[in-house]
Amino acid sequence: MENNIQESAFLLLLAIWRGIPAGYKSRYRATIWRQFEDDVRAAAYTSNLSRFYQKITGRLGVRIQPSDLERVQTILGCGKDREILRMIRDEAALLILQVRLENQHRRDEWLANQEQEEKIQQIPDEIPDEEFWASIT
Repeated sequence: MENNIQESAFLLLLAIWRGIPAGYKSRYRATIWRQFEDDVRAAAYTSNLSRFYQKITGRLGVRIQPSDLERVQTILGCGKDREILRMIRDEAALLILQVRLENQHRRDEWLANQEQEEKIQQIPDEIPDEEFWASIT
């Protein structure tokens, strides 16, 4: 049961993190992770998960990505408000670390895909045939 609560808390925080505007993250890049943890912990001092969500998204200017919207709605409506909020308050550092690791993993995957695309773009549209190679030797 606790793993389910922890996973729900993690997925909610991940969706919130992904919804923070890039400009905001860039402006506070030196302290953004500490600020995120502090803001999450402070907003979690309520008994209502929807109220937590409103506080944290308003404070950080979050716009949940469409791909995360259904998951967020499911978590907010799961009826485990107190358990999830307690997990967020008590384990904020761990949950934020998990979000940070997932964020780094996604970034690494994106960079690898970018490198692969660059390599593909360097391949000529037409590969010379044997006649071409014979003509230049």
